[in-house]
Formats: sequence, structure tokens, C-alpha cells
Amino acid sequence: MRNDFAHPPSSNMQTESKTDYAGVYELWASEKCLKNCNADVVRRLSQYFEPSAQMLEFGAGIGTLATIWNARTGVKPECLEIDPKLRVILTERGFTCFDTLKSITKSFDGVYTSNVLEHIEDDTATLREIRSVLKQQALLAIFVPAFKSLYSGLDVSVGHYRRYDKKDLLKKLELANFDVVDCYYVDSLGFFASLAVKILGYKDGVKLGNDKTFEIFDKYIYPISTVLDRLGLKYLFGKNLLVIAKKRD
Repeated sequence: MRNDFAHPPSSNMQTESKTDYAGVYELWASEKCLKNCNADVVRRLSQYFEPSAQMLEFGAGIGTLATIWNARTGVKPECLEIDPKLRVILTERGFTCFDTLKSITKSFDGVYTSNVLEHIEDDTATLREIRSVLKQQALLAIFVPAFKSLYSGLDVSVGHYRRYDKKDLLKKLELANFDVVDCYYVDSLGFFASLAVKILGYKDGVKLGNDKTFEIFDKYIYPISTVLDRLGLKYLFGKNLLVIAKKRD
């Protein structure tokens, strides 16, 4: 088991994964360059759960959020990840992994998922499956891209079936037998960045920034966005939507 969680297990694995799995390089870049953003997502999601809660991360990627969650609470989430190469990385990082929800035979105190549901065609059916691994009255924490009107070529290029309007996501949770506990937008300044991509267009293969650009955004711009969120903009708009829902009896 490796303890250098902030870095790829090896340069060879990173190179091979970049070739074999579209997007894994971006996962490593996100972990390296967007430390504030990732920590803030975990802070927002984890505050709804007891520190000792036994958690499942649905769509864990390389384990960036799970690692932060473990450091924050002292409890290591278990992980679901469908991609076998990402499961290898997760296992090397010491996480228990599942490949499907149907393979899970236990119940969790909570499930969280970040930027995953938009990649799933039948997301309502997936919400029902997630419900089946939750204990009674347990919570599901969801973080997804917001506003259908912002859907652009960039979303298409990264495999998004949709962005989420609040009303639509709450309806899907209702159909999956969840009651909504909290709901608000995240990253008000990011809304305008997504709007710019929508208006100006996106050409597949065009790099939107480098590591330094993302680090500057993470260090200087995102903190301002979180302040604006706290001042009330989170109830009006944002690049992402956060929803907390409780499993209905």
C-alpha cells in the first residue's frame, strides 16, 4: 500500500492510464492542482454525516475525494468504480472497491457522489440502486453540473448526458423514493465561465488551461466564489448543484 496519496503511484501507471482510460490524466491533474476545490467539496458533503459514518463513494475515480474524506474524518470510505484500471489505483491506495452496486451486500450510513451521475444515461434507475445500499433514513449527497442551459460541446466531449436543473433532479430523487434535505448551487463565479464556453463554443481537443492556470483558479478565484456563495448567490446560480437527500422509509 502506498502512502504518497497526492501523487500518481508511478509515472508508468499514469502514462498507461492516460492511454487506456480517457480522462485519467485529468483526474491526476485535478488532484494536484485543485486542492482547495476538492477539499471544499468534501467539506460541504461531509458536514451532513457523523465523522464515524461508514460511507460509500459512488464513482470514486482515483480516490481523490475519498483520500480527503479519510483525512478529514478518520474513516476511510469504501469505493465503487466501474473502470478496472481505476480500481487498481484505488486498491493501491488502500481502498475497498466494488465494481457494481449489485455486488454490494452491506448497507452504508451514507453515500456521496461527485460529478458522476451526469455520465449515466438512466440516472433515475441508478438513484434507486444507490438507495438499496443505504440504511434506513440514511443520506445521499450529490454534487453535479448545474443548469441545462449551460450544456455545451465541453460537456459532450467529457461524456456528459446532461447538466441538471434543480427541479429535474429533485423530481428524479422523488421518483427514487428520497426526500430532499438540502439543495443549493456551488461556485457562482464558475457559472460565468461555463456560460462563456456555451456562448463562445468549444472545439474538441482545445486545451482550456494548463496546470498553472488551474492552480491560480484554485488559489485565488475559487475562494472568492465560495465567499459569494455564502453571501447568498448559492440560492440563485452556480456551476454545480449540491443536493442532500434522505432515504424514504
